[in-house]
Amino acid sequence: MDRAGDRARRPGPRSGVRSIRQEAQVASSRREIVDALRDLLRSRRFDDLSVEDILAVSGVSRATFYRHFKSRRDVVVSMYEATMERAIPHFRLLARVAAGRLPALRWARGAVEFYRAEGQISVLIHGLAATDEAFHEKLRQDRQMLIRLLAPDVPAFAAALGEDAAARRQRARADIFFMMLDRISAEITLFAALADMSEYEAVLAERIDAFLHGPA
Repeated sequence: MDRAGDRARRPGPRSGVRSIRQEAQVASSRREIVDALRDLLRSRRFDDLSVEDILAVSGVSRATFYRHFKSRRDVVVSMYEATMERAIPHFRLLARVAAGRLPALRWARGAVEFYRAEGQISVLIHGLAATDEAFHEKLRQDRQMLIRLLAPDVPAFAAALGEDAAARRQRARADIFFMMLDRISAEITLFAALADMSEYEAVLAERIDAFLHGPA
């Protein structure tokens, strides 16, 4: 077989399979869109923003935007997912609080700092969950995911596993615990200049201790 024939039979890249470079470009343009919306929200309300505003800041084309997202709502969901991913290491520190190796007040202060750094995404999450049944269900499922994730290291979450009456009651406590944190995150974002934030942090620490060392 001559070389020309060998080259003719050599398989090329399969149709529909992206190269590593293409995958990186796709991820980069998606990230630019999400980052653009996050930047815009530092000075403007979500309801006042259009897709055109996001395009102007991100530098991507309209076609690229709609390859990634169907609407502004989908960008918010992507922002939420990124925020949840960043929050997980902080939630894992609850194991140290439960074991008495980290003061609940220090964890509470860290939570406040985290929510402030994330900006308006907490407010958007609450607004979207109030009107979007699918997103509301996603939040509920993510809270259940956190319970399972933290259960091996935090007795209060371990007690929420199972289907007996005690486990169901503890699962409700855990769900309410996370909903409380969600609500606090929105309040902190809306009223970042609260003069008595230290009092809120102290009460939050009390609630954390009560959940971690409560009736479970």
